[in-house]
Amino acid sequence: MTKHVAPKAKTTAAAFAKELQENLKYTQGVTPEQATTADVYVAAATAVRRHLMDSWMQTQHDMINGNTKAVGYLSAEFLMGKQLENALLNAGLTDQF
Repeated sequence: MTKHVAPKAKTTAAAFAKELQENLKYTQGVTPEQATTADVYVAAATAVRRHLMDSWMQTQHDMINGNTKAVGYLSAEFLMGKQLENALLNAGLTDQF
């Protein structure tokens, strides 16, 4: 039987904004005033990745132990679009971003 990761508590807009600013400072090395659109994108993607990591690691564990099935082919018509937007939706962060 597959163990499911419990959903995390929703992140507030203020907490997500703080995380974004910290990523700009410590990952991109810029202040919010100096940040380019690309800097903000990378900082946001890093923040979203952090929110998705527990679930991803559990999935990897399940796959290694043979507790999952894999899809061999998925047509492009069924993909949800841009990766960051999809990740924000999956992490429950669309309202905060």
